[in-house]
Amino acid sequence: MEHFQNPFELGALSSAHAEENRRFFDELLLGVRTHRFFSHPFMAAFAQASSRELVSFVLTTFYKVVSPFTGLLCALGGRAPTLETRFALMDNIYEEMGCGDLACAHPNLYLRMLSSIGVDAAAAERVPTLPAIGRINDHLREVVERRHFSVACAVLASAEATIAPSFPVLARGAQNAFQDIDLAFFDRHGPRDEGHSNDAATLFAVTGDSSQFPLVELEATLDLEYRSELFDDWAAHLASARPK
Repeated sequence: MEHFQNPFELGALSSAHAEENRRFFDELLLGVRTHRFFSHPFMAAFAQASSRELVSFVLTTFYKVVSPFTGLLCALGGRAPTLETRFALMDNIYEEMGCGDLACAHPNLYLRMLSSIGVDAAAAERVPTLPAIGRINDHLREVVERRHFSVACAVLASAEATIAPSFPVLARGAQNAFQDIDLAFFDRHGPRDEGHSNDAATLFAVTGDSSQFPLVELEATLDLEYRSELFDDWAAHLASARPK
């Protein structure tokens, strides 16, 4: 936790039950590293991108992933089963909401970045949601609203773990195309998101149950597949934009 005191007693964090859940989740994160998301050729291609049209397309469409995420976290907070779990999740929500400064809420930082490349908020909202982004958001919403709180925490922790390998790539391609781009949004991500992933994994450790392991693995893999499909869409757009 970055801003708030850890609400859990040592016994809750070190119990045999919590350790079993933590071992499972650590092994899950190691296992999914073989998923095609982590070696998708789009990442290498975009890191070298310099086309303003392509970079603008990727960054603008990705706003539709960034925009609803704080709402999903708030919905999950409403389902937290105890005061302690709600308190722990609030640390993540507080950060995503800008630590008390609305202008620094992560969706607003993202809009500031888009504005710096000539895409205003109204234009970002009007951009059609790519099918893969619709699947990402619909799936996360279903997990948050319909699955057990602990399963949702594990899936969000897995989703946060995709940021470390992918966001630096997006930032690098963005700066290649737009030297003066405002990258404050990406500056706020990285090690901080690893902490968010760890916090969500801790919530799973203290609230989860071994009977949920197969479902967590299924839902986390689905999330990765939908994110890979987004890379497929972006890669196809990149290929179509190349000179013939």
